[in-house]
Amino acid sequence: MNPLSLDRALLTSTAALLDQGRRLDRLSCWLTFAGVVGLLALSFGSELGPTPMSLIVLSVLAGLAELYLAARVGFDLALFRQLLENAGFDASDLAGLDSALSRLGLIPTAKVGRPLDQRALGACRLLYAQAVSLALQVAFIVAGAAIAALR
Repeated sequence: MNPLSLDRALLTSTAALLDQGRRLDRLSCWLTFAGVVGLLALSFGSELGPTPMSLIVLSVLAGLAELYLAARVGFDLALFRQLLENAGFDASDLAGLDSALSRLGLIPTAKVGRPLDQRALGACRLLYAQAVSLALQVAFIVAGAAIAALR
């Protein structure tokens, strides 16, 4: 397999994986919305106690972190898809991308010139962090519900 085919396969695989971030984000948005509604409802009367309330707040904060990460994953997805759509993908495409991102202040100069493999791994780490944020959000909700049920 030639290097161009390997790069295209990496771009395709990375884009397909990053696309899963949309599902994570949809679930997290619903959980965050439910958490905010729950906090508003509880602030108007129900005496739940500080621990379950704190866990709901932590759940909402984890949801906000997930939202930020989802935006970053979505941006990387769009960039990988754009590179993939360029039929003659080569290193000059990455140099042009780095130049544009640097001019926008979106990447530090230390990250300019990274190979495609490192970029794909970095994007996947963002997706994994997004999944961890969602998992924390779910864990906080379950813990808060369990503590509230035991009261």
